[in-house]
Amino acid sequence: MIEAALLAQLVVQGRTRRAVGSVHAAEREALAEHRTRAHELGAARARWLHRNGAEGSFPCGVTRPVLPQASDGSKLRERRTEVQVIAAVLPDRVTFLVEPPESLPSWDPIEAGSIPRSTLRDVDVVDARSEHVVEPFVESFDPEPEVELVIRWEGDPGEQRLTFRSAWLAWKAARRFRELMA
Repeated sequence: MIEAALLAQLVVQGRTRRAVGSVHAAEREALAEHRTRAHELGAARARWLHRNGAEGSFPCGVTRPVLPQASDGSKLRERRTEVQVIAAVLPDRVTFLVEPPESLPSWDPIEAGSIPRSTLRDVDVVDARSEHVVEPFVESFDPEPEVELVIRWEGDPGEQRLTFRSAWLAWKAARRFRELMA
């Protein structure tokens, strides 16, 4: 009787190990695909930067599509479809690059817009109420409320807002834009 119970336990453990092993294999495969995609996207972005004579690039938060206004008049932003933005500093302009969706056959970044460097006028970091956020002295490791980097320039539409989950990172990008205005 004890032998039968031990045998049953070994069978169950063996099946569990195989099931867990297949999950781990699937996770490893997904991780490998993610790494390959990240490598290919990075290489394509580096080629784009080289072809266009970029002086540098830096992370510039995320953008989310603006949805129709809510019943109270506020604008809604769809978090599920946020897109990472990279600012590419070219000799005469700043171009915003986003990764292509997985459905596109190309790895090349998509140019989401450009601002002539000569037209940059103001950069600020604001909170959800559009109030100025003071530049932090140190980076926080605690969760923070989202902030927006606001870039203003001459011309239409004259303003771009990009979302950051860290005031420190938003200010890091703001300092880069301020250097470009000098």
